[in-house]
Amino acid sequence: MRLLEVLRKDKMTALKEKDTIRNGVCSLLISAVALAEKEQHRELSDEEAMVYVQKELKQARETLALTPENRLDLIEEGKRKIAILESYLPQQMEEGELQSAILKLMEELKLEPIKKNQGTLMKAMMARYQGKTDGKTVSMVMAKLLK
Repeated sequence: MRLLEVLRKDKMTALKEKDTIRNGVCSLLISAVALAEKEQHRELSDEEAMVYVQKELKQARETLALTPENRLDLIEEGKRKIAILESYLPQQMEEGELQSAILKLMEELKLEPIKKNQGTLMKAMMARYQGKTDGKTVSMVMAKLLK
């Protein structure tokens, strides 16, 4: 089942259960994906739609980081949104998997492990593993590998 169909189904379930947070997240994702499909005049693949889920997840994490500590209600809501958004993403790659993927890619592209090649590696990694990891994690692992 396509991501958009899953989102619409989950939105209906959230409405029935009066789950306002899940309803809001689903609505947000449905609008983002539907707008992108309308702009591109075609249906997006699940991998392309995952970009919008990751974008919202990144934004939710940033919002949670900026939330004052004394606002426990907002912190709980932010954590719940993050959990809901993560449930739509495929299994994320672990740090060990990322390291081996980066090393393998460096071998394929015949690149040396130096900082100068980080941009090329980053672009190739994000294209190849779109939806399975985020740029921040890839960048962190690359910083450990490149000199």
